[in-house]
Amino acid sequence: MEILDLYDDNGNKLNKTIVRGNKPSKGENIMLSIVFIKDKAGKYLIQKTSKEKGNQYSTTGGHVTHGEDGLTTIIREIKEELGIDASKDDLKFVNKIKFPNKQCIFNIYELLIDNIDIKNITIQESEVEFVELLSKDEIKKIIREEKFLASHAYIFENYID
Repeated sequence: MEILDLYDDNGNKLNKTIVRGNKPSKGENIMLSIVFIKDKAGKYLIQKTSKEKGNQYSTTGGHVTHGEDGLTTIIREIKEELGIDASKDDLKFVNKIKFPNKQCIFNIYELLIDNIDIKNITIQESEVEFVELLSKDEIKKIIREEKFLASHAYIFENYID
């Protein structure tokens, strides 16, 4: 059972928690962190989620658990899902947004890695089927085909692209 802190619509922590999977009350939100990992050639490290996780393309991310902050969460998720060690200094904060029509707040980060060698990435097979480096145009094509996780597609198009 995973416990999540709850936040108001501005991303301020409330003094409340919820069990992951339960629906927050009106005016309450869960928080997630995602990262767009880019190489020096401008390609993004995109993952195809496992069948159990929806079998869609997405970027790396996850829920901010009770007692964590967004930065700690994304460092943990990068390590768990990709086997990449990132530090606070490696990550650039892009924005914190309330997702339209959903009860969630997203912390958005970017991580620049000069040379990404996919052979050196250790995926978390329970969550990730495979990873690949894609250009903005390739990502936009996947988004148009509705094969990209909707929330991550929205963030890519409005905050990254």
